[in-house]
Amino acid sequence: MKYDKNLLFLAECRNEDLRTLTDYLTHDAKGEIRMAEQLTDTDAYLYNYPHNMRNMWREIADELQRYGGNTIVNCFRKHGVSYRVIVRDVCKKMRVAYSEQDTIEALEERLLRKMLADAIERMNTKELGELVEALDIPVKDLRKQCVMASLQLLLRKGGGVVASRIAMFTANMVSRMMLGHGLWVFGGNALGKVAGVFSGPLGWALTAGWAAYDLSAPAYRVTIPCVIQIAYMRSVYNQSSWKVLTA
Repeated sequence: MKYDKNLLFLAECRNEDLRTLTDYLTHDAKGEIRMAEQLTDTDAYLYNYPHNMRNMWREIADELQRYGGNTIVNCFRKHGVSYRVIVRDVCKKMRVAYSEQDTIEALEERLLRKMLADAIERMNTKELGELVEALDIPVKDLRKQCVMASLQLLLRKGGGVVASRIAMFTANMVSRMMLGHGLWVFGGNALGKVAGVFSGPLGWALTAGWAAYDLSAPAYRVTIPCVIQIAYMRSVYNQSSWKVLTA
């Protein structure tokens, strides 16, 4: 693994989330092993997948760095590229506006908001109502522009929990499309409730929109879902860290 401060937190992530990230790296949407992957042949994978994923976080990060290198035509490099380079490349691919000075968290958040905005554009009034309830958005007018305006205002006021819910919604949507199931989450909390809402008909309707994105380059079929998953994992990690600091 090439040292990368933006991926060190993977060592403390949940087993289930690391498993999802690994599945993106090793298997395609049909469940078949990717031709270019090298992770499943490692001792780390053989001994730790799927129950001891923290033990192989470095190998997971290394595999992601290599795929990131492939997206920018440097497949002959030994270790690939940094996560920041991968995120910027994904943002360009998804037409997300960003600044070179943005933090990694800001880059990830911009990507998640863009995908949520795209999803909202595909929703009917009933689906918008379910989204508003799930994300606890204070709005009565269910027109798309009103929902987006209320959501942006809530985020500007420091809506960390809302941002985490957006991250879960987006990651859950992509997981359903790419892996055939939603995120492995535990119920009983606010984030679990959001995942539950988007496991039903609304979730399936929205995942169909994922096909609208141009994923013609094979590496992007890996790096885009991976960045979205890592953005979600970071939001969960940051929320849990905040709880520990304020307990």
